[in-house]
Amino acid sequence: MRLRTLAAAAALIALGLPSLAAAQTKWSIATSSTGSGPYITGSAIAQTVNSRTDKLDVSAQTSGGYNENLSLVARGDVDSAMTLLADLQDAVRGTGKFTKLPNAKEMFAPLRRLFPVTVATAHCVVRADSGIKSFKDLKGKKLNINVPSTSTQQINRALIKALGMKPEDFQIFEIATSKSFDSLGDGIFDATCNGLPMPGSPVMQLAATTPVNILPIPDAAFAKLNAAYGGTMLRITIPANTYPGQTEDVKTFGYPEVLFVNEKADENAVYEFTKAYWDGKQPDNPAFKNITLRNALVDVDPPMHPGVIRYLRERGLVK
Repeated sequence: MRLRTLAAAAALIALGLPSLAAAQTKWSIATSSTGSGPYITGSAIAQTVNSRTDKLDVSAQTSGGYNENLSLVARGDVDSAMTLLADLQDAVRGTGKFTKLPNAKEMFAPLRRLFPVTVATAHCVVRADSGIKSFKDLKGKKLNINVPSTSTQQINRALIKALGMKPEDFQIFEIATSKSFDSLGDGIFDATCNGLPMPGSPVMQLAATTPVNILPIPDAAFAKLNAAYGGTMLRITIPANTYPGQTEDVKTFGYPEVLFVNEKADENAVYEFTKAYWDGKQPDNPAFKNITLRNALVDVDPPMHPGVIRYLRERGLVK
């Protein structure tokens, strides 16, 4: 981790003057593009930590997205970053989409896990007037799986396989989440599968004018999907009445989004960051509601950073 003491504090130290800011360390969180969900999430995390400690000056930083974030942290270009837990594990193992990168295991070996911060809940949404009740009903119809190279599309393709189906069973569309629900409302396709906070504002907005249904994910399909992602998925229920017209619980799944650092990150700084974030309420945003500190205890790769383990030990969660 690059410990960058504030210039003003350094000047005060040189003059022999006391300053609380003298111990303050800048800390960057690589997210995604300005205005994106990850950027909003990262900004909320930074605000939360900054409100609880004077030792860190945390800020969200724009980036090319979750895939680039892995390389940024591995090279030491940023202090921390966000990505999907499933992708972080695949990166350090050289599995999944990283099998095509010959030196993935070596490149990402320095990465260390902090803790999950949010969970993207899978919403496979159809118009209520479509008569579609399950994925079997979708066969031969138009299904949007998000744009190529995104984690969302990769998860959707894995879901199709877990359902015992093939992409060829559908007319596949590749439209970004930002346009998905307007397109569904306009009848451009019959269904769209996207990862959103719960409740997801795009679904709420569409359901306010166009009745919708959310397709359930069967237990067997979830088990296969979770196994394919190394046990990193969460079984989630969207409670009845979460969305207008939704009268029953819907079983789906979620994929945790996690913070991570380089193995060289300063243990005291990581500890302070972790303590400041978890010693109090998490940001007031639906995306943070389904994650607790215990979700950090999952047995996945890469290892947790010692600074996080130190905090978990203080909380009595690890020995």
